[in-house]
Amino acid sequence: MRTISLIICAAFLTGAINAPVVNACMICVPYPKTTLADVLNERESIVLAREKIGKPYFFRTVEVLKGEYIGDDFKAYIYSTDRRMLSNNLKDVAVFGKEDSGDDWQYIAYADIESQAFVREIILQVDSWQKFKGSLRRIDFFAKRLADGNSRIREQAYLEVGRAPYSSIKRIAGSIPRQQIREFLANWRLIEWHSLYILMLGQSRHPDDRAYIRNKLENCARYQITLNLSAWVSAFIESQPDFGVEEIEKLYFSTRDRTRDELEEVLKGFSVLGSESGIPFKPDIVDRRHRIIKSYATLLDNYPMMAGLVAKDLTNWKTRALVPQLSRIKNGEPILDSASLFAVDYYLSMAAKFPAGKGID
Repeated sequence: MRTISLIICAAFLTGAINAPVVNACMICVPYPKTTLADVLNERESIVLAREKIGKPYFFRTVEVLKGEYIGDDFKAYIYSTDRRMLSNNLKDVAVFGKEDSGDDWQYIAYADIESQAFVREIILQVDSWQKFKGSLRRIDFFAKRLADGNSRIREQAYLEVGRAPYSSIKRIAGSIPRQQIREFLANWRLIEWHSLYILMLGQSRHPDDRAYIRNKLENCARYQITLNLSAWVSAFIESQPDFGVEEIEKLYFSTRDRTRDELEEVLKGFSVLGSESGIPFKPDIVDRRHRIIKSYATLLDNYPMMAGLVAKDLTNWKTRALVPQLSRIKNGEPILDSASLFAVDYYLSMAAKFPAGKGID
């Protein structure tokens, strides 16, 4: 995943870049907020260049992709491994950019033939992504490349789609063949990157996929595995819409032998599903949120120290629910840390302004 490291490095060297992400799916938080497309968009000038023969770290411009380039060859830093690849692959280039004319050129990424075309296309598309419904067009652009044969392009597509809102991930889930998803999930070297594909698999109604998801979730519960647990929780509930929430509640909330790390991951999955766009218009989403809130009541009975995270969700959802239970926890033994106590206090102060939750208080 070298391209990711390069992007993070570029952002660090040139200043933080805020990614244009609204309501990003928190399950995919491990991915950096700055992507190649963000960097290309933020730079005033972008060039493709190759190192001059016999002059280490001096580069000559091969093509100007954005802005104007007037001047001589320039000196810039590039990873030694990428320099060796560049010298062995005469058609490959390095992508450089700068934010304004007075800056030095900063290395952005290595680009083979396919990646060069990809970079050009991003630069052509980026203006349209700033217009009405541009964020949807951006997600769709990268979703089509999740199955690309070039690993660099596939990696960037994964980063972009992985930070999309959950509703968008659901929408484009069918663009990836289920067999490819299963093959990706079988690759344990990429296990920290599995979350996006787990969420997509949750949209499958194939009985083998539903059984696979159930088996993975039950293994997580049995062996107290937390890696990708939030994704498996979400996928399980999606694949078992009638009783998935209640099964998770029984597995994790109804006993008192779960760790805080486990509970936080399960809550993350619940929070994503409870926050899905469509409320108050889609009855199934509304009903699922009510069922999640009822499960939170069971959670608080056995794990009152999770009150802060529950209060945060209830505040975000603007619903009046579990007020007596949260009040008792707040006024009881001092089990909450300062952040949790603040979250509970804030929710209780706001709850009277929210509509009452259906059959919850």
